[in-house]
Amino acid sequence: MKKSLLALTALAAISTASAAENCRVVNMGFNPAQDSAAVLTNGNAIAKYLETKIRGVQIKTTVAQDYQALVEATRSGKLDFAWLSPVSYVQAHDQAKAVVLLKSVRNGGPYYWSAFVVRKDSGIKTLNDLRGKTIAWIDPNSAAGYTFPRATLVAKGINPDTFFSKQTFAGKHDAAVLSLANGSVDVIATFSNNTQGTSGSWTQYLPADKAAQLVPVVYSKPIPGDTLSVRADYQSGCADVTARIRSAIVGMKSDPAATGLLKKLYTIDAMIPAQDSDYNVVRQAIAASAKK
Repeated sequence: MKKSLLALTALAAISTASAAENCRVVNMGFNPAQDSAAVLTNGNAIAKYLETKIRGVQIKTTVAQDYQALVEATRSGKLDFAWLSPVSYVQAHDQAKAVVLLKSVRNGGPYYWSAFVVRKDSGIKTLNDLRGKTIAWIDPNSAAGYTFPRATLVAKGINPDTFFSKQTFAGKHDAAVLSLANGSVDVIATFSNNTQGTSGSWTQYLPADKAAQLVPVVYSKPIPGDTLSVRADYQSGCADVTARIRSAIVGMKSDPAATGLLKKLYTIDAMIPAQDSDYNVVRQAIAASAKK
């Protein structure tokens, strides 16, 4: 009996050590919403910061090829944590049991908008003026670059697939802004940080003089902030590391050593606690955007 008990105790110790080792190496994936090289550089800076706050943990970073690849990597277990857009989070929650931990705050609020943006000299002033124009969306899984602007059109009785003369996907917000600025398309759907036309992808990715030549003409409903989410089975098996990573990222806003890291990553001011119900509006937009 004693030998069996000792064997079970030893086995439990080995299992615990194995679990601790599995928790020690953390795989974190980033959303390729803009230049992937810049995202990786800034993601690595955040990883190094987290490693200084959580001793013994190694953070391995990667930037997904596209939005769907980030969801798939979470579903397949290749990633433990992922910086997911609102639509990608909903998909990862439904397909991969991802759990939202935090959401982004910009300009004082945990939400942002989608905007249809045009060149000032285009003569486009209203939503109806967009009819028959060429548009660049971002990605089918982008909230601001596809789902919410399409839902905005559908809510007004417009079929997005017949409203525009041509539709393309830019893949990233910075690429979309450039395609609009150089005249490749008439309009883009992209993110805006407010509804005053003073802060958005065009002001972020273009010099001030060129950004001044672009203007939003229509805004969507508010979109809840993009997320830091965790794979559910990682969270259950590595609860302590999950909690410490979550706490460290929340604390970045008041830590001088972390000043600017989130801003450089995705122009985020802070990350705050989130829950799945915050993204029900995204589920509604997904359903609406699929209508014709």
